[in-house]
Amino acid sequence: MRRAIFVGTTIISTFLFAMQGVAQTSLLLGGFDPDSDAPVEMTADKLTISQENGSAQFEGNVIIGQGDIRIAANLVVVTYLETGEIDKLSASGGVTVATADESAESDSVEYSLKNRTLMMSGNVLFSQGKILMSAKSLQIDLNTGAATVEGQVKTILSTGSN
Repeated sequence: MRRAIFVGTTIISTFLFAMQGVAQTSLLLGGFDPDSDAPVEMTADKLTISQENGSAQFEGNVIIGQGDIRIAANLVVVTYLETGEIDKLSASGGVTVATADESAESDSVEYSLKNRTLMMSGNVLFSQGKILMSAKSLQIDLNTGAATVEGQVKTILSTGSN
């Protein structure tokens, strides 16, 4: 039994090590799935609204929540559709996206509520359970839970019990 666990762990570790040199990696993320029917709550130090281009700019200590997903950043621009519904959120400056099971940090995030996609760019750091991954970008399709990680992808899989 111990030999089977060791062989399995060795195969996984070897596979993940080989993936470090690959420019693109795909994975499945179930936790980043906000309830699109849930209200979007936003708090910030400052809010600037532009009727002209249908946007709102939140600055300083911005926290946005929808269902179980939270986005924190220094600056978030919310773009609205003509119907008044939110089209997308563009966040920058120390962005963190988190759920109960997963978290990710990056320089910037584009979150399309309409298309249900999340694109993180610049110094991406992602954690899910015992998996830690860094890359230049992370794109998540919230419809399927599929994700693509690109640019100097580095993965660390903790195999210990701690």
